[in-house]
Amino acid sequence: MGFVTPALLGGAALVALPIVLHLIMRREPQRLVFPALRFVEQRRTMNQHRLRLRHLLLLALRCAIIALLAFALARPTLRGSGAAGKEGAPVAAALVFDNSLRMQYEHENKSRLEQSKELAAWLLTQIPADSPVTVVDRAGRQRGQNMDRDAAELRVERLDLSADVRPMGDALRDATHWLEDKRDYRGEIYVFTDLAAESWSADMLAELRNQLDALPGSNVYLIDVGAERPRNTGLGALRLSSEQLSPGGLLRLDTELVTIGATGGNEESGGERVVELYVGDGDSAPEKRGQQTVALNQERPGEIEFLLSGLGLGVHQGFVRIAGGDALPSDDVRYFTVDVQPPTKVLLLGESEDDTLFMREALAPTATIGLVQPKFACDVATYAQLESRPLADYGAICLVDPPPLPTAAWEALADFAEHGGGIGIFLGRHARRDEMNTAEAQKLSPAKLRWQSRDETYLRPVAVEHPAMGELRDLADVPWAEFPVFKYWELEAGATESNVIATFANGKPALVERQLGGGRVLMLTTSVSDPAHNDPWNLLPTGPDPWPFLALANGIVEYLAAAGETRLNHSAGQTVVLPLAPDEQVTSYVLRIPDGSALRQPLTPGQQDLSIAATETLGNYRVRAGGQQGRLDRGFSVNLPAELSRLERASAAEIVKALGKERTRVARTRGEIEIRVGLARTGRELFPALILALALVLAAETLLANRFYAGAGSGSKLGASRGVLAPDRDGGPPGSLPNSKAFTVGAGAESTR
Repeated sequence: MGFVTPALLGGAALVALPIVLHLIMRREPQRLVFPALRFVEQRRTMNQHRLRLRHLLLLALRCAIIALLAFALARPTLRGSGAAGKEGAPVAAALVFDNSLRMQYEHENKSRLEQSKELAAWLLTQIPADSPVTVVDRAGRQRGQNMDRDAAELRVERLDLSADVRPMGDALRDATHWLEDKRDYRGEIYVFTDLAAESWSADMLAELRNQLDALPGSNVYLIDVGAERPRNTGLGALRLSSEQLSPGGLLRLDTELVTIGATGGNEESGGERVVELYVGDGDSAPEKRGQQTVALNQERPGEIEFLLSGLGLGVHQGFVRIAGGDALPSDDVRYFTVDVQPPTKVLLLGESEDDTLFMREALAPTATIGLVQPKFACDVATYAQLESRPLADYGAICLVDPPPLPTAAWEALADFAEHGGGIGIFLGRHARRDEMNTAEAQKLSPAKLRWQSRDETYLRPVAVEHPAMGELRDLADVPWAEFPVFKYWELEAGATESNVIATFANGKPALVERQLGGGRVLMLTTSVSDPAHNDPWNLLPTGPDPWPFLALANGIVEYLAAAGETRLNHSAGQTVVLPLAPDEQVTSYVLRIPDGSALRQPLTPGQQDLSIAATETLGNYRVRAGGQQGRLDRGFSVNLPAELSRLERASAAEIVKALGKERTRVARTRGEIEIRVGLARTGRELFPALILALALVLAAETLLANRFYAGAGSGSKLGASRGVLAPDRDGGPPGSLPNSKAFTVGAGAESTR
């Protein structure tokens, strides 16, 4: 607590005045003659106590009047603890905005960002004109530059939503760093937020608390502009079974419908939503290819799956959207791009063509020729024919049960992998430990061989999320034990550059990966070429209904062939890199942006890829060059990260507790901001309350005095005629009992002084 005029507290000494007057101005006793003493004795004690209490009460009220008057004139104030040590210091204000697309949410016909900007514009008028100000947003366009108030108002006016935002903690860190240079100021951080849980993680709050600890005297004001009970339906992240398809391939698109603040029985929501699928080739408007009706459920997201087939060669783009609109449009649509290419060419190498039979049938079954377009076009060759094969024509090479190879062969294979190719090594009976452990072979191999093990076991993948396990990921309860492994190669430990993807049930490595340059090498430590009747190493390809082997083989080769795969679906703000093939060399290209505009960009001769960083706009992008010949025709899609559209709110009380109650306050309206800021900045002045208390005490004193002294002017006359008690010479209060020597008894006796 502080005082505006502390010198006036000396006026409280005037409390002694009524006490002195009480002691000095006591009335002289009167002598009265009473006809009877018995009645006087009965009234003596009761009158004395009652009248003394009255006088003490009046004395206390009169002392309180003087004390309250002096206290009020001194103008005491209650100051916030955040202003401790900074009393009278100028203000330095940092305004931090959450301008993510989630703030597009409309409530009461106004978006959350619009509400933030209105409150911020008013708040800037309340900040002293000479105070330093900064504006920080999550898009990173402002990172703590010094501004005057006019510049800050213009910056707030131009603030816009962004799909490419950084964590809220980074924006708050910019604000605290800016205040570090304002040690002589009282720091104030205003955070305009919807309090979405995505922005207020426990780790971020702990880091912010540490930063505030280094800024004593600073306060944080959370300006809550979010809807207290948000209502929204949105789509989760869109998952594609593959971004690159072969002609006739099946594309599976999965997502979910997430509901907040509405249930299936809610009249406003209608209980269900229609989700539509649109697909186009970039030359015409997208066509509707499917729709689903999904019930709304707050407890569990509604699963959505679309199957798409019949896409021709080339780039295809589309979107999945919720029909109709709601308060947050940005999460009602998800975009996608797929590239349909001819089947990937795979080279299968074996001691004989028969050794590659199982892999060939798994990748391109002869039974489906003419019915289904396979993913892979398999060429078969022996190791003796390796030198004559143009390896650059293939997306992947599989070494089935490789024997010792000449140095030139190992070097050619390593060079293929380093330039982005994928190689699979499927060990078997023809492998030799010494030859596989040579320096030439180890340029390619993920690990050195130790010995052949005959410890019977079976396959048990551990890294089920690995892309090579993609075909098995969604299959539950794979019966690996029904396909036993009798022999396998054990590997030497200590290969730090290798990664174990799958093991056997006994824990020994089964499938090992190595990154080599721009490509990948996978090594399976057991055979995939042994027939069941010839002392097989395992029954993976020959057991009853060997569908797990088919899925495993396709997953491995698809992963290897995708070593140079171009990613076509991105989140907002990510840099997109599109490699250029030799036949795609152009001098410039046109980038068509989702808003309909187009940008022409030049290319350096010999440039190997396109790098596109301007990906803030959500939607489908197209890159083209070469005119009608279409030498370059690429596409990619940009989506909003699913977490940035979640409206679940964090607890304001928990945030305040985490940051410190003494320096953190929450406000929603202008009035609340004035109260919170005023209390911390200048304190709450008690003058009005003290004046009100003074008036009440003065009124009470007047009322009691009038009541206690009613008829005091005629008291002596009444006393003389009726024998009423009068004050004695010992200074007793009016009406108290005189002592025995101060009065006489007699009928009609006159009073004497």
